[in-house]
Amino acid sequence: MVEVKNIGVLGSGSWGTAMIKMLTENSENILWHVRNDNQAKHIIKTGKNPNYLKNLKIDINKVYISSKLDEIIKKSDVIIITIPSPYIHKNLIEYKSILKNKVIFSGSKGVIPESHLVISDHLNKFFDISYENLGILSGPTHAEEIANSKLSYLTIGSTNKNMCDFLSNVLSSSYIKTSISKDIVGIEYAAALKNIYSILVGISIGLNYGDNFISVLISHCTKEMINFIKSIDNIKRDFSHSAYIGDLLVTTYSDHSRNRTFGKMIGEGLSVNDAISKMSMVVEGYYATKNAFEISKNNKESFYIIDTVFDILYNNKNPKEEISSLSKKLD
Repeated sequence: MVEVKNIGVLGSGSWGTAMIKMLTENSENILWHVRNDNQAKHIIKTGKNPNYLKNLKIDINKVYISSKLDEIIKKSDVIIITIPSPYIHKNLIEYKSILKNKVIFSGSKGVIPESHLVISDHLNKFFDISYENLGILSGPTHAEEIANSKLSYLTIGSTNKNMCDFLSNVLSSSYIKTSISKDIVGIEYAAALKNIYSILVGISIGLNYGDNFISVLISHCTKEMINFIKSIDNIKRDFSHSAYIGDLLVTTYSDHSRNRTFGKMIGEGLSVNDAISKMSMVVEGYYATKNAFEISKNNKESFYIIDTVFDILYNNKNPKEEISSLSKKLD
């Protein structure tokens, strides 16, 4: 294991900002890549991100902030990626040579569009980073609640136990409880799929379906998520763990969920494009839907809930008719 002096965070959205808060609880050697010089200057001057979690006060004495991505990567021993998954490849590919020997944990959710792979698999295949140096940080952990120091549970997934132990010590606090898992693939697919199902729950809420229907819908989403993950990697795993079912539940029922909010707008009558334009953050479930649909078809599998979301988002099918049709398949 490399000696860890500096931890770098790439991405300055809500989750990146929340990650900085967690890291400053136990570490003083934090490097943060933010989008541009203006954002960097504002955070350094005020201690607050002007765009996300605006009320969160950051201990800037513990954080080196820069908009120079190559600088942050070079100086970091461990890198935590919080860049939305649709932008990871194009933002990082030119730094492939300096990323190759870094330990990289993804705090992002979803599938890389260029490859249809989850993030760790993509970084292994296209960035030549060994699985020993890869990992994932997963929820249920809404950034808004972390910003308010509300009790949250974070799963650290990697085959590198030393790095898992290190990050567990760094990220644990009075409001963050950590657990460790070797199931990178299962956790990553669960993190991508739950966003797809959250969109569908949001659409149903926008169409004025009640709690009774929503509970049955989430139950079926749970079963489909388990079957999808098994179709990719059928090993023994405890799906009742918070990284699987817990993350699915919080994303489908919470008002903090951007994917649920996006779906709700579609259910209320907005077009997909109009709903996307109204979102201030990337809706990762939109991209994950297309990738999950294509993965299932390439594997000659059929998952009717994913198919329904795909038809609404990409085939311009009527949401009301699609949910009505789906409801006949539920029990």
